[in-house]
Amino acid sequence: MAIASNDLTTSAGPLNISRLARPMLVLGVVLIAVMGFLLFTSNNPEVYGSYLFGWVFWLSITLGMFGMTTLHNTVRGTWSVSLVRLWEAGGGAVNLILMAALFSPILLNLTAIYPWANHDVAVKDHAMLHRIGYMNPGFFMVRFVLYFAVWAWFAWFMRNSVLRQERTKDMKLEMGRSSWGAAGMVMFFLTVTFALTDWTMSLDVHWSSTMYGTWFIICSCGAAIALALVIFNSNADKEPYRSVVSPTLGKDQGNMQFTLTMLWGYTSISQFLILWNGNIPETTSYYKERSSEMFPQGMSGNHWGILGLVLIVGRFFTPFFSLLSPRMKRFPQNLKLVGGWIFVMQIVEIYLFVQPSLPGRAQMGPLASHLGYDALSFCAVGALWLSVFAFQTAKAPLLPTYDARLEAMKNAH
Repeated sequence: MAIASNDLTTSAGPLNISRLARPMLVLGVVLIAVMGFLLFTSNNPEVYGSYLFGWVFWLSITLGMFGMTTLHNTVRGTWSVSLVRLWEAGGGAVNLILMAALFSPILLNLTAIYPWANHDVAVKDHAMLHRIGYMNPGFFMVRFVLYFAVWAWFAWFMRNSVLRQERTKDMKLEMGRSSWGAAGMVMFFLTVTFALTDWTMSLDVHWSSTMYGTWFIICSCGAAIALALVIFNSNADKEPYRSVVSPTLGKDQGNMQFTLTMLWGYTSISQFLILWNGNIPETTSYYKERSSEMFPQGMSGNHWGILGLVLIVGRFFTPFFSLLSPRMKRFPQNLKLVGGWIFVMQIVEIYLFVQPSLPGRAQMGPLASHLGYDALSFCAVGALWLSVFAFQTAKAPLLPTYDARLEAMKNAH
Protein backbone atom coordinates (compact mmCIF):
# COMPACT_ATOMS: atom_id res chain seq x y z
CA MET A 1 0.00 0.00 0.00
CA ALA A 2 1.30 3.48 -0.86
CA ILE A 3 2.44 5.72 1.98
CA ALA A 4 0.77 9.09 2.20
CA SER A 5 3.10 12.03 1.80
CA ASN A 6 2.29 13.36 5.27
CA ASP A 7 3.09 9.98 6.86
CA LEU A 8 6.79 9.96 6.00
CA THR A 9 7.86 9.59 9.62
CA THR A 10 11.19 7.90 8.95
CA SER A 11 14.08 9.30 6.99
CA ALA A 12 16.54 7.30 4.89
CA GLY A 13 19.22 9.96 5.30
CA PRO A 14 20.21 12.85 3.04
CA LEU A 15 20.02 12.43 -0.72
CA ASN A 16 23.34 12.39 -2.57
CA ILE A 17 22.78 12.05 -6.31
CA SER A 18 26.40 12.97 -7.06
CA ARG A 19 27.60 9.55 -5.86
CA LEU A 20 26.40 8.18 -9.20
CA ALA A 21 28.67 10.48 -11.17
CA ARG A 22 31.89 8.45 -11.16
CA PRO A 23 30.46 4.99 -11.96
CA MET A 24 28.32 6.51 -14.74
CA LEU A 25 31.40 8.31 -16.09
CA VAL A 26 33.41 5.08 -16.23
CA LEU A 27 30.54 3.22 -17.89
CA GLY A 28 29.94 6.07 -20.32
CA VAL A 29 33.59 6.32 -21.36
CA VAL A 30 33.78 2.57 -22.04
CA LEU A 31 30.53 2.48 -24.03
CA ILE A 32 31.26 5.64 -26.01
CA ALA A 33 34.69 4.24 -26.87
CA VAL A 34 33.03 1.12 -28.27
CA MET A 35 30.53 3.26 -30.16
CA GLY A 36 33.31 5.47 -31.49
CA PHE A 37 35.26 2.45 -32.69
CA LEU A 38 32.21 1.21 -34.59
CA LEU A 39 31.53 4.65 -36.08
CA PHE A 40 35.03 5.35 -37.33
CA THR A 41 36.05 1.87 -38.45
CA SER A 42 32.93 0.41 -40.03
CA ASN A 43 31.60 3.58 -41.73
CA ASN A 44 28.25 1.79 -41.58
CA PRO A 45 25.22 4.10 -42.09
CA GLU A 46 23.26 1.85 -39.70
CA VAL A 47 25.67 2.69 -36.89
CA TYR A 48 25.43 6.42 -37.60
CA GLY A 49 21.64 6.24 -37.70
CA SER A 50 21.54 4.44 -34.35
CA TYR A 51 23.93 6.94 -32.82
CA LEU A 52 21.71 9.79 -33.98
CA PHE A 53 18.75 8.15 -32.21
CA GLY A 54 20.64 7.90 -28.90
CA TRP A 55 21.90 11.45 -29.24
CA VAL A 56 18.47 12.90 -30.07
CA PHE A 57 16.84 11.13 -27.13
CA TRP A 58 19.22 12.56 -24.55
CA LEU A 59 19.16 15.91 -26.34
CA SER A 60 15.38 15.91 -25.84
CA ILE A 61 15.85 15.47 -22.08
CA THR A 62 18.54 18.19 -22.01
CA LEU A 63 16.46 20.71 -23.96
CA GLY A 64 13.34 19.78 -22.03
CA MET A 65 15.07 20.56 -18.74
CA PHE A 66 16.57 23.72 -20.21
CA GLY A 67 13.11 24.83 -21.32
CA MET A 68 11.47 24.05 -17.98
CA THR A 69 14.22 25.94 -16.14
CA THR A 70 13.61 28.96 -18.37
CA LEU A 71 9.85 28.71 -17.79
CA HIS A 72 10.33 28.49 -14.02
CA ASN A 73 12.51 31.59 -13.97
CA THR A 74 9.98 33.43 -16.12
CA VAL A 75 6.81 32.76 -14.13
CA ARG A 76 8.44 32.15 -10.70
CA GLY A 77 5.81 29.53 -9.86
CA THR A 78 5.65 27.70 -6.55
CA TRP A 79 4.68 24.52 -8.41
CA SER A 80 8.12 24.17 -9.99
CA VAL A 81 10.40 25.06 -7.04
CA SER A 82 10.68 21.42 -5.96
CA LEU A 83 12.05 20.30 -9.35
CA VAL A 84 13.98 23.28 -10.68
CA ARG A 85 17.37 22.19 -9.28
CA LEU A 86 17.10 18.91 -11.18
CA TRP A 87 16.22 20.79 -14.37
CA GLU A 88 19.15 23.17 -13.89
CA ALA A 89 21.51 20.21 -13.51
CA GLY A 90 20.20 18.37 -16.57
CA GLY A 91 19.63 21.37 -18.82
CA GLY A 92 22.62 23.45 -17.79
CA ALA A 93 25.59 24.69 -19.76
CA VAL A 94 27.80 21.66 -19.02
CA ASN A 95 25.29 19.13 -20.33
CA LEU A 96 24.60 21.30 -23.37
CA ILE A 97 28.33 21.43 -24.14
CA LEU A 98 28.50 17.65 -23.65
CA MET A 99 25.69 17.12 -26.16
CA ALA A 100 27.42 19.41 -28.65
CA ALA A 101 30.65 17.44 -28.29
CA LEU A 102 28.87 14.10 -28.67
CA PHE A 103 27.48 15.16 -32.05
CA SER A 104 31.00 15.47 -33.49
CA PRO A 105 31.09 11.95 -35.06
CA ILE A 106 28.06 12.86 -37.17
CA LEU A 107 29.48 16.30 -38.02
CA LEU A 108 32.57 14.57 -39.36
CA ASN A 109 30.52 12.33 -41.66
CA LEU A 110 27.26 14.10 -42.50
CA THR A 111 26.85 12.21 -45.77
CA ALA A 112 26.31 8.96 -43.82
CA ILE A 113 22.74 9.92 -42.93
CA TYR A 114 21.91 13.30 -44.50
CA PRO A 115 21.22 13.06 -48.26
CA TRP A 116 21.50 16.85 -48.76
CA ALA A 117 25.11 16.75 -47.50
CA ASN A 118 26.19 14.85 -50.64
CA HIS A 119 26.59 17.55 -53.31
CA ASP A 120 26.39 15.10 -56.21
CA VAL A 121 23.04 13.83 -54.92
CA ALA A 122 21.71 17.27 -53.97
CA VAL A 123 22.17 18.84 -57.41
CA LYS A 124 20.07 16.06 -59.01
CA ASP A 125 17.06 16.56 -56.71
CA HIS A 126 14.88 19.63 -57.18
CA ALA A 127 13.94 19.93 -53.51
CA MET A 128 17.55 19.67 -52.30
CA LEU A 129 18.86 21.93 -55.06
CA HIS A 130 16.30 24.58 -54.12
CA ARG A 131 17.60 24.63 -50.52
CA ILE A 132 21.29 24.13 -51.20
CA GLY A 133 22.14 27.68 -50.12
CA TYR A 134 20.80 26.90 -46.64
CA MET A 135 21.21 23.12 -46.32
CA ASN A 136 24.88 22.59 -47.00
CA PRO A 137 27.57 21.17 -44.67
CA GLY A 138 29.38 24.48 -44.07
CA PHE A 139 26.35 26.53 -43.09
CA PHE A 140 24.92 23.55 -41.17
CA MET A 141 28.01 23.51 -38.92
CA VAL A 142 27.87 27.29 -38.41
CA ARG A 143 24.26 27.04 -37.25
CA PHE A 144 25.10 24.06 -35.05
CA VAL A 145 27.77 26.04 -33.21
CA LEU A 146 25.47 29.07 -32.94
CA TYR A 147 22.58 27.11 -31.41
CA PHE A 148 24.69 25.51 -28.71
CA ALA A 149 26.64 28.70 -28.01
CA VAL A 150 23.41 30.63 -27.37
CA TRP A 151 21.90 27.86 -25.23
CA ALA A 152 25.05 27.27 -23.19
CA TRP A 153 25.60 30.99 -22.58
CA PHE A 154 22.00 31.55 -21.50
CA ALA A 155 22.02 28.49 -19.21
CA TRP A 156 25.34 29.60 -17.66
CA PHE A 157 24.07 33.17 -17.18
CA MET A 158 20.88 32.04 -15.41
CA ARG A 159 22.69 29.44 -13.30
CA ASN A 160 25.31 31.99 -12.24
CA SER A 161 22.49 34.28 -11.09
CA VAL A 162 20.96 31.41 -9.11
CA LEU A 163 24.24 30.60 -7.35
CA ARG A 164 24.76 34.26 -6.45
CA GLN A 165 21.28 34.39 -4.98
CA GLU A 166 22.02 31.28 -2.93
CA ARG A 167 24.93 33.21 -1.39
CA THR A 168 23.39 36.68 -1.04
CA LYS A 169 19.62 35.97 -0.80
CA ASP A 170 19.12 39.06 -3.00
CA MET A 171 15.59 38.90 -4.48
CA LYS A 172 16.53 41.41 -7.20
CA LEU A 173 18.44 38.60 -8.90
CA GLU A 174 15.27 36.52 -9.10
CA MET A 175 13.35 39.44 -10.59
CA GLY A 176 16.12 39.90 -13.14
CA ARG A 177 15.90 36.22 -14.12
CA SER A 178 12.17 36.65 -14.68
CA SER A 179 12.79 39.39 -17.24
CA TRP A 180 15.58 37.45 -18.93
CA GLY A 181 13.45 34.32 -18.85
CA ALA A 182 10.66 35.92 -20.88
CA ALA A 183 13.12 36.71 -23.67
CA GLY A 184 14.66 33.28 -23.18
CA MET A 185 11.37 31.53 -23.88
CA VAL A 186 11.11 33.25 -27.26
CA MET A 187 14.74 32.38 -28.00
CA PHE A 188 14.16 28.78 -26.90
CA PHE A 189 11.20 28.11 -29.17
CA LEU A 190 12.80 29.76 -32.20
CA THR A 191 16.22 28.15 -31.90
CA VAL A 192 14.94 24.66 -31.07
CA THR A 193 12.57 24.80 -34.06
CA PHE A 194 15.40 25.73 -36.42
CA ALA A 195 17.78 23.23 -34.81
CA LEU A 196 15.37 20.29 -35.11
CA THR A 197 14.70 21.26 -38.71
CA ASP A 198 18.43 20.87 -39.31
CA TRP A 199 19.10 17.74 -37.29
CA THR A 200 16.05 15.51 -37.78
CA MET A 201 13.47 16.97 -40.17
CA SER A 202 16.12 17.30 -42.89
CA LEU A 203 16.61 13.52 -42.82
CA ASP A 204 13.62 13.48 -45.16
CA VAL A 205 14.30 16.25 -47.68
CA HIS A 206 10.82 16.05 -49.19
CA TRP A 207 8.84 16.45 -45.95
CA SER A 208 8.18 19.48 -43.76
CA SER A 209 5.89 20.52 -40.92
CA THR A 210 5.32 23.83 -39.16
CA MET A 211 4.35 21.97 -35.96
CA TYR A 212 7.56 19.96 -35.81
CA GLY A 213 9.59 22.12 -33.43
CA THR A 214 6.70 22.82 -31.05
CA TRP A 215 5.80 19.13 -31.00
CA PHE A 216 9.37 18.18 -30.07
CA ILE A 217 9.53 20.87 -27.37
CA ILE A 218 6.29 19.71 -25.74
CA CYS A 219 7.28 16.04 -25.66
CA SER A 220 10.77 16.96 -24.38
CA CYS A 221 9.45 19.17 -21.57
CA GLY A 222 6.97 16.44 -20.59
CA ALA A 223 9.83 13.93 -20.38
CA ALA A 224 11.93 16.40 -18.37
CA ILE A 225 9.13 16.69 -15.81
CA ALA A 226 8.72 12.91 -15.79
CA LEU A 227 12.39 12.22 -15.03
CA ALA A 228 12.38 14.87 -12.29
CA LEU A 229 9.24 13.31 -10.78
CA VAL A 230 10.95 9.91 -10.69
CA ILE A 231 13.99 11.32 -8.88
CA PHE A 232 12.03 13.50 -6.45
CA ASN A 233 9.38 10.96 -5.52
CA SER A 234 11.80 8.02 -5.35
CA ASN A 235 13.58 9.99 -2.63
CA ALA A 236 10.59 11.53 -0.86
CA ASP A 237 11.78 9.96 2.42
CA LYS A 238 15.17 11.66 2.20
CA GLU A 239 16.23 15.20 2.92
CA PRO A 240 15.82 17.79 1.60
CA TYR A 241 12.71 16.46 -0.17
CA ARG A 242 11.22 14.90 2.96
CA SER A 243 10.85 18.33 4.57
CA VAL A 244 8.58 19.66 1.81
CA VAL A 245 6.59 16.62 0.62
CA SER A 246 2.87 17.22 1.03
CA PRO A 247 -0.39 16.36 -0.75
CA THR A 248 -0.53 19.92 -2.08
CA LEU A 249 2.93 19.64 -3.62
CA GLY A 250 2.03 16.24 -5.09
CA LYS A 251 -1.06 17.79 -6.65
CA ASP A 252 1.05 20.57 -8.19
CA GLN A 253 3.60 18.12 -9.56
CA GLY A 254 0.90 15.89 -10.98
CA ASN A 255 -0.88 18.87 -12.55
CA MET A 256 2.37 19.92 -14.26
CA GLN A 257 2.67 16.49 -15.82
CA PHE A 258 -1.04 16.44 -16.68
CA THR A 259 -0.76 19.80 -18.48
CA LEU A 260 2.17 18.61 -20.62
CA THR A 261 0.30 15.38 -21.37
CA MET A 262 -2.65 17.38 -22.70
CA LEU A 263 -0.34 19.63 -24.72
CA TRP A 264 1.37 16.58 -26.17
CA GLY A 265 -1.99 15.23 -27.31
CA TYR A 266 -2.98 18.59 -28.75
CA THR A 267 0.20 19.12 -30.76
CA SER A 268 0.28 15.50 -31.96
CA ILE A 269 -3.28 15.46 -33.24
CA SER A 270 -2.93 18.97 -34.65
CA GLN A 271 0.03 17.99 -36.80
CA PHE A 272 -1.71 14.82 -37.94
CA LEU A 273 -4.94 16.62 -38.91
CA ILE A 274 -3.16 19.48 -40.67
CA LEU A 275 -1.00 17.17 -42.77
CA TRP A 276 -3.64 14.54 -43.45
CA ASN A 277 -6.35 17.01 -44.44
CA GLY A 278 -3.90 18.76 -46.74
CA ASN A 279 -3.62 15.41 -48.58
CA ILE A 280 -0.31 16.32 -50.22
CA PRO A 281 1.97 13.30 -50.78
CA GLU A 282 5.11 15.17 -49.68
CA THR A 283 3.62 16.05 -46.28
CA THR A 284 1.68 12.86 -45.56
CA SER A 285 4.83 10.82 -46.19
CA TYR A 286 5.76 11.20 -42.51
CA TYR A 287 2.78 9.11 -41.46
CA LYS A 288 3.01 6.77 -44.44
CA GLU A 289 6.52 5.77 -43.35
CA ARG A 290 5.24 5.13 -39.82
CA SER A 291 2.31 2.96 -40.85
CA SER A 292 2.06 -0.82 -41.00
CA GLU A 293 -0.36 -0.70 -43.89
CA MET A 294 1.26 1.57 -46.47
CA PHE A 295 3.98 1.31 -49.09
CA PRO A 296 6.80 0.40 -49.68
CA GLN A 297 5.86 -3.19 -50.34
CA GLY A 298 6.42 -5.57 -47.47
CA MET A 299 6.11 -2.87 -44.85
CA SER A 300 2.99 -4.48 -43.37
CA GLY A 301 5.20 -6.83 -41.39
CA ASN A 302 7.31 -4.12 -39.81
CA HIS A 303 4.90 -2.95 -37.11
CA TRP A 304 5.56 0.80 -37.10
CA GLY A 305 1.81 1.22 -36.70
CA ILE A 306 1.93 -0.79 -33.48
CA LEU A 307 4.46 1.64 -32.03
CA GLY A 308 2.15 4.48 -33.02
CA LEU A 309 -0.71 2.78 -31.18
CA VAL A 310 1.53 2.26 -28.14
CA LEU A 311 2.18 6.01 -28.09
CA ILE A 312 -1.49 6.94 -28.41
CA VAL A 313 -2.46 4.69 -25.51
CA GLY A 314 0.70 4.90 -23.44
CA ARG A 315 1.80 8.49 -23.92
CA PHE A 316 -1.62 10.09 -23.74
CA PHE A 317 -4.56 8.03 -22.48
CA THR A 318 -2.75 6.15 -19.69
CA PRO A 319 -1.19 9.21 -17.96
CA PHE A 320 -4.22 11.38 -18.80
CA PHE A 321 -6.71 9.18 -16.96
CA SER A 322 -4.22 8.32 -14.21
CA LEU A 323 -3.54 11.97 -13.40
CA LEU A 324 -7.24 12.83 -13.35
CA SER A 325 -7.38 11.02 -10.02
CA PRO A 326 -6.59 13.16 -6.94
CA ARG A 327 -5.41 10.02 -5.15
CA MET A 328 -2.83 9.35 -7.85
CA LYS A 329 -1.27 12.77 -7.25
CA ARG A 330 -1.42 12.50 -3.45
CA PHE A 331 1.14 9.72 -3.06
CA PRO A 332 4.84 10.01 -4.07
CA GLN A 333 4.95 6.35 -5.07
CA ASN A 334 2.18 6.88 -7.63
CA LEU A 335 3.80 9.99 -9.11
CA LYS A 336 7.07 8.07 -9.42
CA LEU A 337 5.32 5.36 -11.42
CA VAL A 338 3.59 7.85 -13.71
CA GLY A 339 6.86 9.71 -14.30
CA GLY A 340 8.73 6.48 -15.04
CA TRP A 341 6.03 5.36 -17.46
CA ILE A 342 6.14 8.64 -19.40
CA PHE A 343 9.95 8.48 -19.52
CA VAL A 344 9.72 5.03 -21.12
CA MET A 345 7.14 6.37 -23.57
CA GLN A 346 9.62 9.12 -24.48
CA ILE A 347 12.02 6.42 -25.66
CA VAL A 348 9.30 5.03 -27.92
CA GLU A 349 8.44 8.57 -29.05
CA ILE A 350 11.98 9.48 -30.10
CA TYR A 351 12.48 6.06 -31.68
CA LEU A 352 9.43 6.64 -33.88
CA PHE A 353 10.47 10.26 -34.34
CA VAL A 354 13.92 9.46 -35.77
CA GLN A 355 14.18 5.89 -37.02
CA PRO A 356 11.78 5.76 -40.01
CA SER A 357 13.32 8.96 -41.41
CA LEU A 358 16.75 7.34 -41.65
CA PRO A 359 17.72 5.88 -45.03
CA GLY A 360 16.13 2.46 -45.50
CA ARG A 361 14.76 2.06 -41.98
CA ALA A 362 11.09 2.59 -42.82
CA GLN A 363 11.29 -0.64 -44.81
CA MET A 364 13.36 -2.48 -42.20
CA GLY A 365 10.94 -1.83 -39.35
CA PRO A 366 11.62 -1.26 -35.64
CA LEU A 367 12.95 -4.77 -34.89
CA ALA A 368 15.86 -5.05 -37.29
CA SER A 369 19.62 -5.57 -37.38
CA HIS A 370 20.29 -2.06 -36.06
CA LEU A 371 18.52 -2.68 -32.72
CA GLY A 372 21.77 -3.60 -30.94
CA TYR A 373 23.41 -0.41 -32.17
CA ASP A 374 20.35 1.54 -31.00
CA ALA A 375 20.64 0.14 -27.48
CA LEU A 376 24.40 0.72 -27.35
CA SER A 377 24.13 4.35 -28.44
CA PHE A 378 21.27 5.00 -26.01
CA CYS A 379 23.27 3.61 -23.08
CA ALA A 380 26.58 5.23 -24.12
CA VAL A 381 25.21 8.76 -24.45
CA GLY A 382 22.90 8.23 -21.47
CA ALA A 383 25.67 7.15 -19.10
CA LEU A 384 27.74 10.24 -19.90
CA TRP A 385 24.66 12.44 -19.58
CA LEU A 386 23.79 10.95 -16.18
CA SER A 387 27.37 11.41 -15.00
CA VAL A 388 27.36 15.14 -15.80
CA PHE A 389 23.85 15.48 -14.37
CA ALA A 390 24.90 13.84 -11.11
CA PHE A 391 28.01 16.05 -10.84
CA GLN A 392 25.91 19.17 -11.38
CA THR A 393 23.39 18.32 -8.65
CA ALA A 394 26.19 18.80 -6.10
CA LYS A 395 26.84 22.40 -7.20
CA ALA A 396 23.78 23.83 -5.43
CA PRO A 397 21.23 22.71 -2.81
CA LEU A 398 18.55 20.40 -4.23
CA LEU A 399 15.96 22.89 -3.00
CA PRO A 400 16.51 26.66 -3.27
CA THR A 401 17.47 27.95 0.19
CA TYR A 402 16.22 31.47 -0.58
CA ASP A 403 12.67 30.30 -1.37
CA ALA A 404 10.58 29.20 1.64
CA ARG A 405 7.30 28.79 -0.23
CA LEU A 406 7.40 24.98 -0.16
CA GLU A 407 7.80 24.89 3.63
CA ALA A 408 5.01 27.45 3.98
CA MET A 409 2.78 25.32 1.74
CA LYS A 410 3.36 22.23 3.86
CA ASN A 411 2.78 24.08 7.13
CA ALA A 412 -0.41 25.65 5.79
CA HIS A 413 -1.70 22.23 4.82
